[in-house]
Amino acid sequence: MTEHRPFRVAQHDEFPILDVGPYLAGEESALEDLATRVRDAFERVGFMMWVNHDLDWDVIDNAFAGSQQFHDLPREEKLKLEVNEHQLGFVPMGTSLNKGHSVDGTAGLKPNAMENLTYHGERAPDDPKVLSGERFRGLNQWPDAAAAPGFRESQVAYHTMMSDLGYRILPVIARALEMPADYFDDYFKDPSIVVRMVKYPAVGEMRDDQFGSASHTDAGFITMLPQSNQPGLQIKTDAGEWLDHPPMDRGVIVNSGNMLKRWSNDRFRASPHRVTASVGKDRYSLAFFFNPDLDDVIVPVESCCTAANPCKYEPLRYGDFYADYIARAYSHKKAGAQAA
Repeated sequence: MTEHRPFRVAQHDEFPILDVGPYLAGEESALEDLATRVRDAFERVGFMMWVNHDLDWDVIDNAFAGSQQFHDLPREEKLKLEVNEHQLGFVPMGTSLNKGHSVDGTAGLKPNAMENLTYHGERAPDDPKVLSGERFRGLNQWPDAAAAPGFRESQVAYHTMMSDLGYRILPVIARALEMPADYFDDYFKDPSIVVRMVKYPAVGEMRDDQFGSASHTDAGFITMLPQSNQPGLQIKTDAGEWLDHPPMDRGVIVNSGNMLKRWSNDRFRASPHRVTASVGKDRYSLAFFFNPDLDDVIVPVESCCTAANPCKYEPLRYGDFYADYIARAYSHKKAGAQAA
């Protein structure tokens, strides 16, 4: 039975749907055409849907199946991987509220009805940044292969494929900012690419005091979210209305985060969004956060700083910005320790 939702579905002008196929196929003039449409979407809405993206959906289906496999493990097995100082591992139910970066406030809200496993790109144990103990550069935490056979492989394949798409889209975002197509190349040599593999358990009813993820804006560069074919994600309009995203089979939702907003000197938006609590059926999400190197120092691009719109931001190391964001997002004891 289809779940009744008391929300309007965004129209295409409110949530643009962009065909990225011609650009990915290398068609002449496709880069500039797509950059123009991405610029419009990031300036007006902050969200869009990509179609004809050439992703192998079997990889995505396998990653979703792996997510359910992991979240179905006994709680004690998942807690063996409890999130650490690198923000890698399992975040249990009841430990996040988005309090520090909510757009509507969190007074009276219960913690988010969600749990997640967070992982980054794989690193070797002898990686110099691992050996140095540099924060957010640790090794991923995976369940034992006997407990979750094939799980690690499904997630690594997903991370690899989505990373490749992110790299291929960088010239589009550079040209959307009216910068040279290779502008971002030096900022993504050792990027901080995060997957948050979320389960939103069914809570039985739509609630005003609990969300799957309360209202917030994202921290980083862009977020990519393959559709799970279940409603939940919403964006907030300038008029204050919360809209469901338009359904699109095998579409990939893309939004700009606060770091891209800062990079664009506020030309691009970091739009408020939230996830309503699941009602009758568990919902799964594979949020893919494509971000620059933690050591990169971000300064607004020249094309977005003019006499009429002077540069608003001082240089800022991305890793410092991200650490502050994480510290304000979670109430988990280890996340709290990170904030100290």
